[in-house]
Amino acid sequence: MERTRKAHCLVLTYPTQGHINPMLQFAKLLHHKGLKVTLVTTHFLLNSLQLHAGSSKCNIALETISDGYDEGGYATAESTDAYLNRFWEIDFN
Repeated sequence: MERTRKAHCLVLTYPTQGHINPMLQFAKLLHHKGLKVTLVTTHFLLNSLQLHAGSSKCNIALETISDGYDEGGYATAESTDAYLNRFWEIDFN
């Protein structure tokens, strides 16, 4: 008997408020289509927006990563370039 695997999508949001809800809706759509989905956001955005995976009626996993600005988020970066450079320097292991 052949087993089929369910695809697993990792949905990474850009760390600004206007990006969270559209990506959450996208993640819900993917889940509705039968995919396993993990939504990834920064520690700061999770804390400031109080996102909770349990608030969704579907099984979308929620994970957080550090962007290097865990206390103040994107707004505390010197510039967009500084933020993005710091983001890509973070070790995700």
